Amino acid sequence: MMDTTTSAITVVGLGPGRWDDLTVEAFETLMAAQRLICRTTRHPTVDALRERRPDLVIESFDDLYETTPSFAELYPTMARTLLERAAALPAGESLLYATPGHPLMGEESVRILRQQAEAQGVAVRVIGGLSFVEPVCAALDLNPLERDLQLLDATALLSLPAEALMGALLPTKPALIAQVYNRRLASGVKLALSELYPEDWEVTLAHSAGLPGSERIRRIPLYELDRDDSPDHLTTLYLPPLPPLAATRSPEGLRYIVMRLRAPDGCPWDREQTHQSLRRYVLEEAYEVAEAIDELDGTPESADKLADELGDLLLQVYLHAEVANQEDAFHLGDVYQFVSEKLIRRHPHVFGDAVVRDSEHVLRNWDVIKRQERIARGEAVAQESALRGIPRSAPALYQAYELSKKAGKVGFRFSEPDDALRKVVEEAREFAEAMQARQAATAAQGAADEEPTSEERAELGDALFALAALAQGLGIRAEDALEQANARFRQRFEMVEALARARGQALDTLDSAGWLALWAEAKAAQRAEA
Repeated sequence: MMDTTTSAITVVGLGPGRWDDLTVEAFETLMAAQRLICRTTRHPTVDALRERRPDLVIESFDDLYETTPSFAELYPTMARTLLERAAALPAGESLLYATPGHPLMGEESVRILRQQAEAQGVAVRVIGGLSFVEPVCAALDLNPLERDLQLLDATALLSLPAEALMGALLPTKPALIAQVYNRRLASGVKLALSELYPEDWEVTLAHSAGLPGSERIRRIPLYELDRDDSPDHLTTLYLPPLPPLAATRSPEGLRYIVMRLRAPDGCPWDREQTHQSLRRYVLEEAYEVAEAIDELDGTPESADKLADELGDLLLQVYLHAEVANQEDAFHLGDVYQFVSEKLIRRHPHVFGDAVVRDSEHVLRNWDVIKRQERIARGEAVAQESALRGIPRSAPALYQAYELSKKAGKVGFRFSEPDDALRKVVEEAREFAEAMQARQAATAAQGAADEEPTSEERAELGDALFALAALAQGLGIRAEDALEQANARFRQRFEMVEALARARGQALDTLDSAGWLALWAEAKAAQRAEA
């Protein structure tokens, strides 16, 4: 295969700080160099190098730490500059780039450089060095393998949105945050970590780990992380693991709590639950989420209520996943996997090469992809009903509306709204006839009034369905219309209660005329407020 590489970059690790910690290869490379670009010159090894090689031309990216607009742009800017410089070199020459520690250990600039260099035909050679991890672990008496230690770069951490932080950092595992190089960065790290950790959680700052006479270990609460100017280029932050019950802002915390509730020594009620017994709570919590959404008014209180209700709904997901886990049916990871793969698969315009014109185009693609998924599962889609996809457990009025909508898509609909309205009247008349027939039969027998007959129930159901179909034809969501009617009724009835209390009237003593008078008064007041 032909080698298309046109230029090269050599990356050398400067170790944690002592000149004696340089590897033999790194030492020989630095001593033979004519020009060197350092990620930062604020490193003891660079000072020692200058003493030994006063003739060496040394450049750095130190100014970028203060001038780059955002942390997210810092390392990409370094990588882009290195590649541009390498491309300008004469054939056969190599650019020498030096980083603290080991170039492949917590060095975001090298990760980005290697990723982009391959696409540009630039060869990157790495000369290793002792990383910052070894001296920091020695100073803190940490065994990284025993403790499942996590390693993160501070600037990379700050480039993550808050929701992505939960996937990048598990607070129940210990972590080292490298490159906490100044107070401004320490402040950003503190704010980011406050999404997962209590503000008074004790953390440790390791300064100049492994450097005799300079090493300093400080244990402080998280909120004090940016209280002084002590963070520098040799500062590493250690985060001890949170106890699971304290990790209340992370998925792992909730997962542990649910596991404890379902454990043999957990809660008797939670241990007794099954998918079937929990079904009602899924529906109840979903309705409470919907109510919290309806009550959003821009205040912190209404936002907190929605967050609270979403948490209750999320609990149901975790409970069902733990029930299934104990039955070895599926696991929480399966839940995440199914929904993640489905979202990726159904959004090829976001995660693939598909192009869409608008949201309607997205919905059409969605239906096509869902059909392909059913075919892949071996389902006989050619014979499937046009009514497929409407949950039988959904509210009845919602089902009626959606059934009418789907039937209408294949031609089963009234051509004019007046025809649908006449159908409503017809069904109402048939219900009235069924009710009158039962009443007449009861009166002829001289018996007490009986329960409604199955015919009455059927005719009332037909009338309600006809109303939902009429609403669908008019573009009115029947569920929304009834919700608004419920809200009006609730408000009016509460007004009636308030009027009765103000007048010293007991509601259960009112006759029909009294009720109607109060109702009319409340209705007028409600209209005046609208």
